[in-house]
Amino acid sequence: MQTRRAQPAITIRSQRALDRLRVLTRSGRSQAQIVEEALDRMPDEVVEDDRAKRLARLDAIIARTSTRNPPIPSMAEFDAQEYDESGDLR
Repeated sequence: MQTRRAQPAITIRSQRALDRLRVLTRSGRSQAQIVEEALDRMPDEVVEDDRAKRLARLDAIIARTSTRNPPIPSMAEFDAQEYDESGDLR
């Protein structure tokens, strides 16, 4: 544990929280201990893995573009349509 001077200060902006912290520190515990205990009691944030949803959206986009009429040409087909053998525009 760091010395008191080495620890960063705790900033409390709510009067209600400050009053509650004063009550909780009457037993001799430090503000840092109380805040750490409160943080330990909080449930861990669950990060939802939305990779499957993103892949499904991408697959839907690909399916729509592959069924276009006329189909979207590949880069090789586009180059063959737009440029001649020497690389000049048609």
